[in-house]
Amino acid sequence: MPKHSIWVGALWVAALLAYANSFRGELALDAHGLILEDARVHSLTAENVRRIFTEDYWSTQTHSGLYRPLTKLTFLFDKGHWLNFLLHGTNMTLAFALGLVIFGEPWLAFALAALWGLHPVVTESVTNVVGRADLLAGLAVLAGLLCHIRGKWIGVAIAAAVGVFSKETAVVLVPLIALYDFTFHKRNWQGYAAAAVPIAVYAGVRMAVLHGLVGGSFPFTDNPLVAAGFWQSRLTAVKVIGRYLLLLIWPSQLSCDYSYNEVPISGWDDFGAWLALVTCAAAIYAARRRPVLLFFTGVFFATLLPASNLIVRIGSIMAERFLYLPALGFAGCLVYLMTKLPPRVGRVACVAACVLLAARTYARNEDWKTEQSLWSSAAQAAPGSYKVHMAAAGGLPLTAAKAELERALAVLDPLPDRLNTPVPYVNAGGLYRDIGDASPPQNRAAWYRKSLETLERAERIQKAAGSVVYPQLQEELNATRARIVEQASRPAQ
Repeated sequence: MPKHSIWVGALWVAALLAYANSFRGELALDAHGLILEDARVHSLTAENVRRIFTEDYWSTQTHSGLYRPLTKLTFLFDKGHWLNFLLHGTNMTLAFALGLVIFGEPWLAFALAALWGLHPVVTESVTNVVGRADLLAGLAVLAGLLCHIRGKWIGVAIAAAVGVFSKETAVVLVPLIALYDFTFHKRNWQGYAAAAVPIAVYAGVRMAVLHGLVGGSFPFTDNPLVAAGFWQSRLTAVKVIGRYLLLLIWPSQLSCDYSYNEVPISGWDDFGAWLALVTCAAAIYAARRRPVLLFFTGVFFATLLPASNLIVRIGSIMAERFLYLPALGFAGCLVYLMTKLPPRVGRVACVAACVLLAARTYARNEDWKTEQSLWSSAAQAAPGSYKVHMAAAGGLPLTAAKAELERALAVLDPLPDRLNTPVPYVNAGGLYRDIGDASPPQNRAAWYRKSLETLERAERIQKAAGSVVYPQLQEELNATRARIVEQASRPAQ
């Protein structure tokens, strides 16, 4: 791509400007368990490498049912943000190459790569270090598709292997190959075999490695669809797709979490679910006779399908990291629409959109600087989620923390114990005791009773759920009971 080096260079400069403030952010969210607390990625030894390829993605203590050894291996060499940025920049370059194939004009290829790579919705994969799995899978899918288009079958096989051993969702390479062939009337059957062999090898290795390990169950509070009926869950999943489209169109409110009850379960009278269904159907219908539009519409739906909860339930009802590749399909549809505008108008619109998206991405990166800033912004963007309020309480003064935790409990309280989670109740029970310790002596008893009542609710929830045992619960109960005994004994002294 030497003759297009100026366009590619402009992409990298734009990406660097948009992500210039992302390199000093903390390791957040799952990075604690996957990097900071995982001894396998702290030193490069033969034993650690062996364990990475023969154990669960998380650890021997947490059986997630995920097998992503290549992603885990990269944490041995880089635990920061630079490798994520380099991978994303490379993916933007591959998107530019794909744009040249589809649109044939450099500025349209640039528009595709820029509108996608600068979109703030992908920050959860780029700025969040553990989003590297999405970046590696995206790299493999884009490279594999380009190799298929150019008839490089060994390249397809290598890309498929890198992809699935980095993240299982890279299997979408096969349907994307089929989508390209169908849309543009190609018949390169060798590409299917080249991709299928490493995927089959991955499936066998994964089965051997995880054989006998029980993957973690999905809590209702992380994905309420696990307890919804067949049609309810599908309607809700379609509604989530509608929310994804809104985020892509207007990414003003972004959140790192959408747990219960930010996305309420849909019924037959849920207007939002039906509107999303009609919108998706209309998009597919409008694209049916327009090959370029059909291809990118297909990219959006095909790459979103594994994480959509339409076919299989996953550990989250909604997450922005699921939009890393689907956002490319969305960007492709926008570029196609730009081709219908006068050339000058289209270019001005593209530049303006890229500037706005880059500015929003830069601002979003500020949220990722610390855990506190991340959860504080999430509490504003997704106030229906109990988890964002629970997490936002961490590090706040007692009064502010109490307000956030009680918002979390207000979301959860109506749930039956078997569907609930004890963690926020444990946190609140400990906080109420701390408030009692800081209160005047005459007010302490009331706070200690409130602490005990909250912790006993947590105990009932834990027993009803019958799965995970939280040692902190018993510690908090013992501490609160000790305070109550101490408080009761004082008048007699």
